[in-house]
Amino acid sequence: MADATRLKDAVEDRGPYAVWELMTDEERRAAAAAAWVGAEGEGKTLLQMTMAKELKFRPQTVRRLPADKVAGRLAHIAKNLPEDALFQLLFHFHLAERRKLLGEFLDAVGLPHEEGILDLPEDAEPPEASKVKEAAEVLVKAHGRDAVIYLATLAVADGAFWGGVDEVLAGFDASGEPVAG
Repeated sequence: MADATRLKDAVEDRGPYAVWELMTDEERRAAAAAAWVGAEGEGKTLLQMTMAKELKFRPQTVRRLPADKVAGRLAHIAKNLPEDALFQLLFHFHLAERRKLLGEFLDAVGLPHEEGILDLPEDAEPPEASKVKEAAEVLVKAHGRDAVIYLATLAVADGAFWGGVDEVLAGFDASGEPVAG
C-alpha cells in the first residue's frame, strides 16, 4: 500500500484548497464571514462579484448583505473560487479567529508584529528555518489542529519565507492527522 499523501505535499500541489479541506464546516463559515467583513479592494470586489453570480443578485444588492447572510453560501462555494480568493478567506479567518496563535508563533520566531500582523519591510530576510521549525513544533503541541491549519496557510502564503514549516507539515497526512516516521 502506498504512503498517504503528506500535508506538505498536498499544500504544495493544491495550495489553499488543501488547507480548506482541513477545516471544519464551522471554521469555513467563520472564514467566509471574516473575509466578507475584512476583505478590501480587489479581494472584496472578487468576493462580491462571485456571490452576486451565485445568488443571482445584482452586485449593488450583494454589497449590502451582512456577513451572516452570505457566510454559509460563500463557505459552500469556496472550493470553486480562484486560488487567490480562497486564500483571502484563510487569511481573514486567521486574523479574525486566531490572532493570539499568530502572535505566539511570531514571538517564538522573533519577528516584529502588531497583534499577529507582521511588521516587516518588503525586502526582509526570512527567519532561520530551524527557528521556524522549532516555533512551529511548539505551536502544534500547544494548539493542535488549529496550529496545523495556520502553518499550512503560511506555507501557501510564502513557503520559501517560512522555511522549516514544511518539515513540520511533513509529519501530518493530507487530512491533518499525525503520521509516524
